[in-house]
Amino acid sequence: MIQNTAFYKTALEAKHPVLPPLDERIPNRIDDLHDIIFENIFESITYLNDQVSMARAYPQFLPLILKIWNRRKHYRVVGPNTAFLGLLDLENYVFFMEHMTERFVELHVHEDGVGSFAEFYNYITHLCDINITLFPNVESCILTGNPETMVDEDIRDLTVILPNLRRLTSGMNLSGLYMRGFRKLEELVFKSVYHSIPLQRSYIQDICLSMTQLRVLDITDSFDSAIVLEDIKLPNLEVLRLNLNSVECMLRQVLQLPKLRKLGIRFDDSRQLNAHQETIFQEIIMAKSERITRIALNNEVVQLPARWHQSLLVELPKLRSLICENWYHDELFLDRKHIPGNQMETLSFSGWEVLRECQLLELIADCPHLKYLHLNGYHSTTTKLHKLVTIREALRNPKTLLVSSDELWTHLTPNEFQYWRTHKYVQVGCDLPESYFQEDGFEFDFE
Repeated sequence: MIQNTAFYKTALEAKHPVLPPLDERIPNRIDDLHDIIFENIFESITYLNDQVSMARAYPQFLPLILKIWNRRKHYRVVGPNTAFLGLLDLENYVFFMEHMTERFVELHVHEDGVGSFAEFYNYITHLCDINITLFPNVESCILTGNPETMVDEDIRDLTVILPNLRRLTSGMNLSGLYMRGFRKLEELVFKSVYHSIPLQRSYIQDICLSMTQLRVLDITDSFDSAIVLEDIKLPNLEVLRLNLNSVECMLRQVLQLPKLRKLGIRFDDSRQLNAHQETIFQEIIMAKSERITRIALNNEVVQLPARWHQSLLVELPKLRSLICENWYHDELFLDRKHIPGNQMETLSFSGWEVLRECQLLELIADCPHLKYLHLNGYHSTTTKLHKLVTIREALRNPKTLLVSSDELWTHLTPNEFQYWRTHKYVQVGCDLPESYFQEDGFEFDFE
């Protein structure tokens, strides 16, 4: 009979030691060195097929390999055109898909590759013993390509395998059916490019009334929109872009959306906002004058008379950005009398052939807080840059003015570009933000 139970209990515990939790253990420098060496070797392997083979051969390094793959954004995109679908080894394909299923963040479907989305969906769900029914962490999806490669029924499948989708961009041939199946969708960019299955009013109207979680909605048609909407109830909507045909019957409801901060209106090919049809443009300004921070318009479709600034522009106390393209009025509507120069931060004159140098320089001189200036080809000269420097030097504590142009950088030698890229008062940049342009209608930003 065992008398000293405490002794034997201690002896047994010593024979089978209990290790402390991982985060409390003393770091094993040898293991760390192994990881570093393996990572350096793994990073030197070019082809994904070889990487997968190595992952299968050394399962002890799989957590490290998954971290490496997770850092490579293109490995986290799934779809018919992604690199890993080109694997020749079927077992490697299955291995990669099964281990990356929960790490995919985007799905792309284009016109080439394996084929239509329906074929791809069947491919991943029935290949060997692979058991993938959904991608839980995919929040973004891009659908583009030939209209024959996708139909509404494929969207129904998509709602099943992407249960947490938040952003959908589509240029495919869809009617809008099954869109409500994306219950967590926050951004829907739904550009109708093909018309054999056009967007249908009833489905789009249903989206405007029911998908209350949407923050971004863009359903602009590249041609003439056949959708006439009557109501919209999207309390969380921040960005809305529609065709004139779609928005004009519900403009009042649109202007009452509580969180709206960007409204873009595209003109249908067969319509323009002529001088005697200013009501929509003016109605937006009159209703939101206290909150408008940016106006962008294209005179090729927004043919407003030169007189409009006299009653409207001076009533915009928050206006900080003005983008005008293709303005061909004989009378320049922007001048020192009417522009709120002291508050302007962005000006773009990418299409203003009538903007003379004296007008431009006077305007810049009256905008001491200007940060961004975009010029057309006529004004894209080094002589103009030097004159802008003279204006900025005369200001008290001037901030750097960033000047961009789609032509200016091509006129500069490498030494000139380096000089103007780092100039104290006027710098030249090549990147042109989207907010500098308005090609097909007009757009407002609200505070």
